[in-house]
Amino acid sequence: MTQEKVLRVVFRVAAVYNICWGVGVVLFPNLLFQLWGVPPINYPFIMSGLGMCIGLFGYGYWVVSRDLRGYPQLVVIGFLGKALGPIGWIWTVVTTGLPLRTMWTNVFNDLIWLPFFVAYFVWYRRQRSALSATAGR
Repeated sequence: MTQEKVLRVVFRVAAVYNICWGVGVVLFPNLLFQLWGVPPINYPFIMSGLGMCIGLFGYGYWVVSRDLRGYPQLVVIGFLGKALGPIGWIWTVVTTGLPLRTMWTNVFNDLIWLPFFVAYFVWYRRQRSALSATAGR
């Protein structure tokens, strides 16, 4: 399987994962708190809003999977979310005492996807370089 095909599959899987996760959080905003064994927040609509945003990321990943060359900006936005999310989580653990066991959300939502985003950037740069070399002839 070529790297392009792998990236298409990964972005499709990421899309489905994010949409499912987002819908789950919209419908059950306190579920993660129950799983973590921590008190739920007072305003569950905040978690529902987060779920909606995560679901929208999923739509963006689906768009990218259909045209890897056409939407690198969406990949940058996704990468920043996946890189900054764990940083914000670490800050929250350190400053509020959020239990370390909540890290699994970041592992599955962010950290496992980062290598694929980096692979996309490397692939995209090579594609652009090859296109520039061909156009220069």
